[in-house]
Amino acid sequence: MKNENKRLSTIDIIYETIKQNIIELKFEPNQHLVESTLATKLGVSRTPLRHALYRLELEGLLIKRSNGRIIVSPMSIQEAKELFLVREVIEGLIAREATLNIASSEDFSSIINRLEDIVFLMRKSAETNRQEDVVSYGSNFHNKLKKYSNNITAVNMLEQINNRVARYRRLGAYKDPKYASIIPVEEHEEVLKHIKSKDEASAETAMRNHIVRSLKSTIAAISYLSF
Repeated sequence: MKNENKRLSTIDIIYETIKQNIIELKFEPNQHLVESTLATKLGVSRTPLRHALYRLELEGLLIKRSNGRIIVSPMSIQEAKELFLVREVIEGLIAREATLNIASSEDFSSIINRLEDIVFLMRKSAETNRQEDVVSYGSNFHNKLKKYSNNITAVNMLEQINNRVARYRRLGAYKDPKYASIIPVEEHEEVLKHIKSKDEASAETAMRNHIVRSLKSTIAAISYLSF
C-alpha cells in the first residue's frame, strides 16, 4: 500500500511539473516532448512519466500522434474564442454572486481589505514590470471570488477549462512586447470598486468586460507570434 501511495505521489509530482511548464509556456505550443529526455531531466522512470503524460493528454494540454510522438497542444484563435466565451459567462456569474455574498457578510470590511491588498500588489508588480507576478496576483483575485461566490457548480465548470485558459492568459503578458500589464490591473480595480459598493450587476459587467478585453489581447498575441 505504501509503495502504491508513493507511486501515485510520484505521478502527481511529474504531472504538476510538466503541467506548469506547459501553462507557463516553458514548453511551447507544438513542441515535441521526448519521453527519455523528460525522464532524465525529472529523474524518474518511464512508467510514472507515461501516466502523467496520459493525464495531460486527457486534459487537452498534450497530443499523442498516431506514430507515438508527443507534442504540446497548439494554441489557436478559434480555441481562445471558445474558451473565453465560456469563461466570460461563468466568471461574470461568479463575480455577481461573490458580490452578493460579500455584501451580506459580517466580515465585509476584512474581505474587502484582503481583495484591496491583492490588487495593490498587482499594481505594484505592473509598475515594476513583473509580469509573472501580475498574472499570479490576478489569479489570486479570481480565486478569492470563486470562494466567496459559494457556487460549486460554476467553480467546477470553470476548473474543467482552467488549465487550457491559463496558457492563453499568460500568452500576452509573457510573449507580446506590446502588452500593457497596467490594463488588467485597472480592470480588477474596477471589479473591486463595484464589489465595495455592493453593486452585483456592475461587478458582473466589469468582470465580463475584463474577459472580453483579455480575449482581444490574446488574439493579438497569437497573431503576433504566428502560432
